[in-house]
Amino acid sequence: MNYENSVKISGLLHHLSRKKDEKYFAFSIRHENLWTDGTTRKDFLSARAFNQEICEKLKPLDENTPIKVEGVLKSSKGSGELYLAVEKVEILPEIKELENCVKLSGYVHLVKAQAEGETGTGKYVRFAVRQEISGQKDFIVVRIYDEKLRETLASKKADDPVEVEGTLRSSRGSGVNYVRCTKIA
Repeated sequence: MNYENSVKISGLLHHLSRKKDEKYFAFSIRHENLWTDGTTRKDFLSARAFNQEICEKLKPLDENTPIKVEGVLKSSKGSGELYLAVEKVEILPEIKELENCVKLSGYVHLVKAQAEGETGTGKYVRFAVRQEISGQKDFIVVRIYDEKLRETLASKKADDPVEVEGTLRSSRGSGVNYVRCTKIA
């Protein structure tokens, strides 16, 4: 299977503390938008730049610099945390329109622990899209809030092919990143 894994996000650069011997530049993208209750929702989307040229472009930037990044979602080998592996970065003069688009394909991985939950926006079901490239498995966590989309997931079994579109989000409670599903096939 040829996997689809593409992410495009614009937002404000948020610096994270660095360790001396890191093999990548870790940062987050602050993405703000109006929420259903009229408040501003702030997501801090975890990102890592491995390419030295991209690292050198990002390191000197000031906090809150408007940027647009493109890349792929990965799960950390140690913690399993989701992050955006940055493949392209553009420094913007300003953010005219926020962009947050995720497209994935792979196989259904049903999550046993905490498969269902509830937030201020409603109840959700959680699963992962499994991708395996060059022997490395990534489990990309997805939450589905919409009832019809949950029905589509319920019709699938573990290891069935799946395609997902949505947005990258961070949990208000834990800060853990996940894909909020807007389309599933």
